[in-house]
Amino acid sequence: MVVGTRRINVLGPVELAIDDVAVPLTKTRERTALALLALNRGRRISKEHLLQAVWGERLPSTVNSQVPIIMYNLRACLAAGKSDVIVSAGGSYTLLDEACDTDLAFAESQIRQARAARARHTVERAIEAYEAALGTFRGAPLSNVHSHVLGAEAEMLEETRRSAFVELAQLRIDHGLYRDLLDELPAMIARRPSDEELRGLHMLALYGVGRQADALRVYAETDDLLGRELGTGTSPQLREIHKMMLEECPMPQARTSLAPSLSPAPTPPSSPTVPPSPHDASAPGIVRVVVPRQLPPAPACFVGRDSEAQWLDQVSRSPTARPCVVITGMAGLGKSALAVNWAQRAAADFPDGQLYVDLCRYGSGTPTSGFEALGGLLTSLGVPTTLIPHHQQERSALFRSTVAGRRLLLVVDNADDSEQVRPLLPGSSSCLTVVTSRLPLHGLLVDGAAQLRLGHLRTQDAAAVLRTLADRTPDAHRSDEMSGDDEDRADRRAARDNHWDRIATLCGGHPLALRIAAARLRSGESSAEEIVDQLADERQCLRRLQVGNTSLATAFEFSYRRLSRDAAKLFRRFGLLESAEHPEQVASRLMGTDPSQVDMPLTELVDAHLLQPTRRSGTARDYRMHRLLWLYARQRAMAEEPTEQHGPIIARVARRCVAAPHGSLCKEPRGLHV
Repeated sequence: MVVGTRRINVLGPVELAIDDVAVPLTKTRERTALALLALNRGRRISKEHLLQAVWGERLPSTVNSQVPIIMYNLRACLAAGKSDVIVSAGGSYTLLDEACDTDLAFAESQIRQARAARARHTVERAIEAYEAALGTFRGAPLSNVHSHVLGAEAEMLEETRRSAFVELAQLRIDHGLYRDLLDELPAMIARRPSDEELRGLHMLALYGVGRQADALRVYAETDDLLGRELGTGTSPQLREIHKMMLEECPMPQARTSLAPSLSPAPTPPSSPTVPPSPHDASAPGIVRVVVPRQLPPAPACFVGRDSEAQWLDQVSRSPTARPCVVITGMAGLGKSALAVNWAQRAAADFPDGQLYVDLCRYGSGTPTSGFEALGGLLTSLGVPTTLIPHHQQERSALFRSTVAGRRLLLVVDNADDSEQVRPLLPGSSSCLTVVTSRLPLHGLLVDGAAQLRLGHLRTQDAAAVLRTLADRTPDAHRSDEMSGDDEDRADRRAARDNHWDRIATLCGGHPLALRIAAARLRSGESSAEEIVDQLADERQCLRRLQVGNTSLATAFEFSYRRLSRDAAKLFRRFGLLESAEHPEQVASRLMGTDPSQVDMPLTELVDAHLLQPTRRSGTARDYRMHRLLWLYARQRAMAEEPTEQHGPIIARVARRCVAAPHGSLCKEPRGLHV
């Protein structure tokens, strides 16, 4: 690397150094913008692309002034008294190619040199260059920035490291340098447990040093892992290595016959190789066309949502159907249940298969990246593991080629951002993608996706859900209901139905709350009358909406914890008030700021479905919060807002209400129920 100049490091935490002296970049937005410019050094970056990388889909109202500020600060850090290094023209920004060095450019240069040395059979020089390139990585690339746009870049950088490591490992195995790999391979495998190529190399290294039993143990672990995680067995290449070890073949035979099949020599970027289509029966190594049936079981007792299902029918069967539908709504409304239930009913309209991927952003599982999701989708469509590319863009292109012309349905569950979904979208209009998310995914809407905003169940549907689920009470309760004369039994049934209606009302038509209440009824731990009393009590309502590991408050928490600081503060301060409905002006009083400064927090809460806007007249706007969300907001206020501030906040809102023309704008707050 060039010494004594500006250097930007992206192969780990994003860093800037001038003359080898670190320049602090304390603001995440500046680090994100610098990383984007460094990764595209010498190329123009549009303002829109920069906005997506730095802010995602939640653009602040002051964004037009904040971008120049970020660029000004970066120029000040980079220039160090010299000429400008970031130029702007036509609404775009460019980091001059000659202005600075990057660790990525050094690593790529070393990898090119290593491959050239390997082609010349200069083994020592190739190993030296590979090690220099891998030594440049200081951890996970771009680890101190949080951007879905750069998330794809980080995955590609990680794949660059993996490819270089695999090439180095094969070179060492080919020349008998097995021991050098025994410490490095387990660490790589720990980051990629299902990577068969790495596990195959580990088996060869262990076998090469005489540890046959350990090598066979690695194979058994791999076979078990793939069976549990992916529902598949090991690849033919891994089985061939296993067979070779059982037959105790010498390593020279393994090197000449097996190593090339694990990873073919890299193809120069100027002449990319397009893998054969899985539809081509003559292509070598290709199995039959697979018709996937991956939809999970439809939820029990799916009641209501008839109009929503009819709308999905119309969208999917229309001659001008849009290829993507986004189902959005607050936590626990049954977005996934609707998507899966409808997909199960509509499966016959998609004879080439139904694919399902859960991006797991709101559950307890590990989030699935676009890169990983594409690998699973391609495997499900019958593409052999050896033909799946190691870069996300190539995987996405292969996925689109594989499904082109097929009538497929893809359900993408629990998405978090448009950029997370875009690589998974088929390019063919014959395919339909149904996406569920707690956010509106504006980027997909801009691309032409249709949107279905899911609301709460209607009163009659909510009562039907509860009746159907709860009418499975223990035998003791049933025998009690059957005792007495006809009039007594009728009275008890009427009382029971009345309690169920009351529970449905207290749950506000919220499907997850209804299912939790029904589960408690079925378990016999509480009667319907007791549950009514518990849910009517604001102090214990949320605590009672929990059964086992399923909790309504936990579902709300995933959304709350993702809010910006101002939006989270506004959300919980709404819980300090006595009413769940308020005019727009109350928000600024809650925050103690000018009304113009609450536009973005309000928009963020609406986008997250934690607040619902309503119109009173003209442009005047009110906001409504679901009762259960309001109780959760109150819970957070009690836990996070200093007690001594409760009174001043409430008084501030009360003064606004009293001073409002044409009468009070909201109920006068009466404080908290403690």
